[in-house]
Amino acid sequence: MRLLKSYGIATVILTALLMSACNSDENPCPGVNLDVEIDSANMKAHVIATGLEDVAFDLFINNQLIESFDAGELDTTEFTLEFEPGEYKVCIKAESESCDQQIEGCIEFTIEDPNREECIGLAFTADQLNDHEYKFFADFEGRDQIVYAWYVNGDMVKEEPLSDNRTNFLEWDFAAGTHTVCIKAENDECGEVEYCKEIVVEQFCPEEVSFEVEEDNPFTYYFYANFDGKEHVAYDWYVNDDLVEHENKDGHDTDHKLIWQFNPGTHNICLVVSQEGCEDIEYCKELMIEETDCKELSYTADLNTENNTYTFTADFEGRDDVTYIWKVFINDDFQGSEVREAGSEDDHNFSWTFDEGVEYEICLKQDGGCEESQVCNIYSLP
Repeated sequence: MRLLKSYGIATVILTALLMSACNSDENPCPGVNLDVEIDSANMKAHVIATGLEDVAFDLFINNQLIESFDAGELDTTEFTLEFEPGEYKVCIKAESESCDQQIEGCIEFTIEDPNREECIGLAFTADQLNDHEYKFFADFEGRDQIVYAWYVNGDMVKEEPLSDNRTNFLEWDFAAGTHTVCIKAENDECGEVEYCKEIVVEQFCPEEVSFEVEEDNPFTYYFYANFDGKEHVAYDWYVNDDLVEHENKDGHDTDHKLIWQFNPGTHNICLVVSQEGCEDIEYCKELMIEETDCKELSYTADLNTENNTYTFTADFEGRDDVTYIWKVFINDDFQGSEVREAGSEDDHNFSWTFDEGVEYEICLKQDGGCEESQVCNIYSLP
């Protein structure tokens, strides 16, 4: 990730025509066009040079060599330079085998300081928290006396009001790409002023991926993506080679989990990362779903008249080997339940105290995908 400083006030376009003093037929020298666009809103100079396709040339700023290019290295020369406020001299010095003299031309310009005395001097610093996440701290005199706002890629994302709720910082999680973060304010002398930084976030490519598995019932499972940087990479879930869900892709909800209901059998679940600029990577697990033995349920009921309590006892064959649930309803309104797990040492009894004049529906249901394995009866006090 790179931070490129920028500010904002005005834009100036400068164009220079660099012509060699040597123009004889015997020793022709090329004509060179140099366009320099000074963008003081972002404190950059965009330089485009034409006519240099067949010559070697050097770029200088304030007599300091910035970059050198061999003859024919670039079809079109276009590059961006960063500046702080001040005076600058940009020069191109070129050489050609067909010309015995050096081709040279220069342009001088000034980058105005937007933080001059009559304007609000906005500024902020940036702390990189990880590959994709930044905390930006407002860092200028009088920051608690003005209203200003934070912008990300041209959209206002947070306002700092004149109240105790202001924080003077912005924390932001970026996707891969180039982003611009700005703070903007207004005053009578200068109107709207801003201070910006350009954030370049490199594409994140995970070295490995994985997920955890959690059983909801014998047929329904939860799969949770569990790898560093999952918030910043597009990936897919596959069940038995079929694409079933996207994560971190446009138009798709992202919760980093898959919920899937299986039929009995062997199933293959995979998490696959496949995105431009990264090698494909996947993590798979095999899951065996056993056939569930759905029982024919039954129970008995015994009333203790001394305390108006019914005790219900599951008495079906194989009751120790399955998980089942007791449920109580009054006029279809759920009142309560109790679960007995398969293999539990608990007895098979369930008790409920009844009120006079009320009819209760007592249901016994087998868990684990046996939707039809249920028995319900109505009871009341005599």
